[in-house]
Amino acid sequence: MDRAVTPPLLEREAETAALGELIDAVVARRGGVTLVAGEAGVGKSRLLATAAGAARSRGVRVLAVRGGELERELPYGVVRELLGPPLAASSAGQRARLLGGAAALAGPVLAPAPPAADRIAPSAALHGLHWFTVELAASMPVLLVLDDAHWADPPSLRFLAYLAGRIDGLPAGLLVAARPDEHGDPRAWERLATRPGATLLRPGPLGPAAVSSMVGDALGSSDPTFDAACAAATGGNPFLLTALLDDLAGRGIAPVAAEAGRVAATPPDRVRRAVLTRLDRLGPAAAALARAAALLGDGADPSLAARLAGVPAAQAPVLLDGLVRARIVEPGPALTFVHPLVRATVEGHGSGPGERAATHRAAARLLAEEGVRGDGLLPHLLGATPVGDPWVVQELRDAARRAAARGAPEMSASHLRRALAEPPSAAERAAVLLELGIAETRAAATDAVEHLTRAADLAGTRVERGRALLALGRALWQSGRIVEAVEVLGGALDGFDGAEPADGAEREVAAELEVELVTVATQDYATRPVAVARFARREADPQPTDRVACMMLAALAIEEVVAVGSRERAIHLAEQALLGDLLHDDRAANALPSAVLALTLAGRIRRSIDLWDATIDRQGRRGNVQGFAFASALRGYAHYCAGDLAASLADTRATVDLARAHELPAVGALAAAWSGFALVDTGQCAAAEEEVAPFLAATIGSSGSLTAVYLLSARAHLRMAQGRPAEAIADLRECAARRTGFSSPGLVRWRPQLAAALHAAGEPEEAATVAREAVALARSWGAPHVLAEALRVEGLVIGGPAGLELLRESVTVAAASDSALEHARATAAFGGALRRAGRRGDARAALQPALDAAVGCGATALACATRDELVGCGARPRRLPTTGAASLTPTERRVAETVAGGLTNRAAAQALFVSERTIEAHLRHAYAKLGISSRSQLRRALDER
Repeated sequence: MDRAVTPPLLEREAETAALGELIDAVVARRGGVTLVAGEAGVGKSRLLATAAGAARSRGVRVLAVRGGELERELPYGVVRELLGPPLAASSAGQRARLLGGAAALAGPVLAPAPPAADRIAPSAALHGLHWFTVELAASMPVLLVLDDAHWADPPSLRFLAYLAGRIDGLPAGLLVAARPDEHGDPRAWERLATRPGATLLRPGPLGPAAVSSMVGDALGSSDPTFDAACAAATGGNPFLLTALLDDLAGRGIAPVAAEAGRVAATPPDRVRRAVLTRLDRLGPAAAALARAAALLGDGADPSLAARLAGVPAAQAPVLLDGLVRARIVEPGPALTFVHPLVRATVEGHGSGPGERAATHRAAARLLAEEGVRGDGLLPHLLGATPVGDPWVVQELRDAARRAAARGAPEMSASHLRRALAEPPSAAERAAVLLELGIAETRAAATDAVEHLTRAADLAGTRVERGRALLALGRALWQSGRIVEAVEVLGGALDGFDGAEPADGAEREVAAELEVELVTVATQDYATRPVAVARFARREADPQPTDRVACMMLAALAIEEVVAVGSRERAIHLAEQALLGDLLHDDRAANALPSAVLALTLAGRIRRSIDLWDATIDRQGRRGNVQGFAFASALRGYAHYCAGDLAASLADTRATVDLARAHELPAVGALAAAWSGFALVDTGQCAAAEEEVAPFLAATIGSSGSLTAVYLLSARAHLRMAQGRPAEAIADLRECAARRTGFSSPGLVRWRPQLAAALHAAGEPEEAATVAREAVALARSWGAPHVLAEALRVEGLVIGGPAGLELLRESVTVAAASDSALEHARATAAFGGALRRAGRRGDARAALQPALDAAVGCGATALACATRDELVGCGARPRRLPTTGAASLTPTERRVAETVAGGLTNRAAAQALFVSERTIEAHLRHAYAKLGISSRSQLRRALDER
């Protein structure tokens, strides 16, 4: 007769103590992460259940879920099971609070049926779910428990890893169990396991005492020799030991030494054999019901399983009772197996892969007849044998749209690959390939180019082909293959040239292709002639009436900068492009920076900073980390041009950190270049070296990369500060070689740098030649901050009375610019030249305001040099400030400025993509340095620099 055996929790004192510490941390609002790793049957689930019970007894809300093999293809399936129920059970007021602020971005993820027409970025999904969890924990401490994480879907695992890095200081805990080496997303598990402060538990096999105890409980008594045989046969695994003891009891084997040989002879797959033996005793109908339940997954409806198994409805309750008695399923209204190993054994018994695939298809149809829609069908559609069913193709395409709406493009691509394998009809195939290629592009998958190429080849109309080639060009650009992208986009546009578009759709596609072509072609000097030729063919500027027209205006604006055209026209075009906020459409993500950067380079620096402020706010509210980081990097550059080095470093260094955390190397490299300039100017040469070097090493091989030129220019700036002009010259000559076809003095200002380096290296003639070229180009362009720099360098290079006049002009031009730093540099250089000319009184009159301006800009290096010049004039200038706002780190400055703008700590954390605890820590340090005690004093303290 079968006997139920429930193994006690033996030899797990260390593990239960660690779990108690996790619960303590949750209750104390410290937050914590604990992982439990071990083979199947070692007792992970018992540990999690014990921890959950202990947490509930201390007033902690426990949200628990178990990963399942059938659910690993459901985007955010685990997260929706964890966080969906409390949202669904909330009142209207509670729901508004839970989804307030950045947490609103979690709405599409947790919605049963998100709007498939919309989509959010993967980073937005993570950001929103994090803040939803924060809001959830605010009313009651919460413990999130995930068992069998190796079967969890990848987006859910990424979120848990994301949350783990931000859980400090929250009344929340994360408890995750998985089998070693079976993780669905090894990188996400690695992030969890290596998080500082995470506790990793590895429950081991049971020792002799525990084995003896379990033998005695199951068989009535024990014997050391018999116990040792049981331990050897099962490796001390609690679940396997329980199964073995159950089998021995069923066979009537006594726990004595003489029977130890029969224990050793038990087959290694004892669990499978024991389950199948019990199942066979119940008869074929029970076995069929169990197999149907296993295929439907834990929690299946018994009546549905009976229909799938072909079992009469009246017979199902009796069969279910037998499965419960045989300890194959748990008692209860739903069919839930006692252990995943039991479910796996039942599912594989008596049917091959082909039969199971056919049953999955039948299950999908059956569920659809029962009114199940959406993701409830997906596991079975994915598991079914492809037979060319149009219904399956449509359901999978719909599932892909839902995955995209939830910010899971890689899952969207997975569903579309399965739809392609069904296969779709010939008429539908091109559309499925296009959708697949777009999803793969968003997921940065390598197959995107192949699938989009095939979509273009199969396209039935010129519009369809144009759209596929447009997507292909974007995929190539995203992967850094600019030359190929230009070839594809140009070839696609050739298909529309010379023929009047037949309808609005053709005109729309042609316009999209043209603006994409010129935008991409401008990114590399090798392809720039293509853009120039296209611009030359235009007879008139477009009117800013739609997104595509505004994108073209932005491209034309930056072209005026690159080609050293009309500064006034560049400003006009950029302002036209920015009308109506049409460039804030996600589809114009590459055009907005062109328009705003054109304003920066044309000297409208303050205007560009205001525009970046608005863009950063929008991207933050959207949860778009990439857009937020790119805008922050470009605002940091604008702040540098304006001369606010503290603000520049606050933006650029935070962007570098964000780029590293979210794997955005291109954005990080741009930010590092501009950070390098500001770090040198603030006297932090070692930090500049550390910032620039790794990004330059990774970027230098990209021959046409503007980013590499910025990094080379930043390193040259550093080498000059270190007194190594020869190395600076080498870097700047490399800049010149890489910018063939780009003569713009505003885009990368390497000429004044090179002239100064040549002068320092004792090459006066070449220095003067390069300096004159720089001034001529700067006069042609006309941006005040660019011209002031060129004049200053030429004045220093040629010296004498002529040089002094150039320096005087530099001061005048800089005074009319938006750049306080360039004005300070020009004034300091002019004062120094006056001192060297013996005009000490005039020199002091220039140098003192230059010193004040340098200090105001945070330009420590310039301030020190200017102070030395004043001392050389006989003055006794004040010491440079080392306290107050000047002493804030870039991150402290950024946090303080954000909070001083009126945001709460939580809103500031959401805006900057950090935790609330991080905001609190930086504010404490800022208050101490500023000598204040409250946020109401912050604005004034920051302004008193």
